[in-house]
Formats: sequence, C-alpha cells, structure tokens
Amino acid sequence: MANIITLYHGTIYEFDKIDVTKGKGNKDFGRGFYTSRDISHAERLAVRNKFIEEERFALRGIKKSVTPLLYAYEFDLENLAALNVKEFATADREWMRFIVLNRESKSKVQEHEYDIVIGPTANDNTRAAIQTVVPLTKGQVMSDRAIDALIALIEPDNLPWQFFIGTQCAADLLRLTERRIIR
Repeated sequence: MANIITLYHGTIYEFDKIDVTKGKGNKDFGRGFYTSRDISHAERLAVRNKFIEEERFALRGIKKSVTPLLYAYEFDLENLAALNVKEFATADREWMRFIVLNRESKSKVQEHEYDIVIGPTANDNTRAAIQTVVPLTKGQVMSDRAIDALIALIEPDNLPWQFFIGTQCAADLLRLTERRIIR
C-alpha cells in the first residue's frame, strides 16, 4: 500500500470514465486530464470553474447554477515504470519552456509523447506573463533571461504540484474512489 497515492480532480463536469481527449488545449502540460495530490487545490479549481461558467451564462442573460465536483483516484506509483513519464523537480527553465510550448501551441496534436507529466502548476499569472514576454522574442527560442523573467513573474515556489495524465493508457490506471459535490 505504500506505493498507492491519492490524486484529486476538481471540475464542474460529471463523468463516469476519464477521456483524455476531452481536456482543454493550451494548458501547462498539454491536452489531457489534470490531477493534484493537494485536495484543496483541486477543490479551489472546481469552485473557480463554477464561478467562471456561471458568469458565462450570466453574460448571455441566463441564470444557471453550476455544481463543483471532486473526484478522488488511487494510483499505484509502481505503474510509472511502464509509462513514459516526465517529472520536473522544480519550476526551472526546462519546466517553463515546456509550459510555453504547450500553452502557445497551435497544433491539434500533443506537443509531447509523455503518458504522465509531474511538476509544479503554473498559476493564473502565467498566461499574462507569457503573453507579455513571448512576443518580445519575435518567435525565436526564448533566452535564459526571458525564461528567468517569466519564472519570476509567476512565483513558482507558491505553486502546487500537478499530475498530468496525457494518454488513455495512463488514465485507465486511475481507480475512482470517490466522487462528491463540493459544498
């Protein structure tokens, strides 16, 4: 049991089976299924998405209540040995370049072939920081100085870690243990 961890997914969508193709593109580690070992982080994301979705409805003149949900999954870390895994030990230049690659991608296909990516979560300031710094590079590979500026703007030491599930074979290794409404 020592190798079993719990991963949490906060959302406003109810589902019975994970489908990694349903994830939104242009996220930190690409299109897929995002989880966290931090239950409060997952709950905050679900509640945030509830308010965003309700606001979208309100802008169209529709009053609709959205329910935030928390899913909990067990994952056996021994499964990592059979998967293509990328783990970022810290929010460093390599991590930031990977995030910029995924968030700025114009491709409909994944920018990488990892089953799972583990590393810090980029925060809400990341999009604005990337939109400020990337155009200054005029499409060139970003310099270490530009990357360092991006990292400083988003204060990665305060960011929770995320487990990105990028392939269906990896998603199928998650075992649902709980689904509940966040109150």
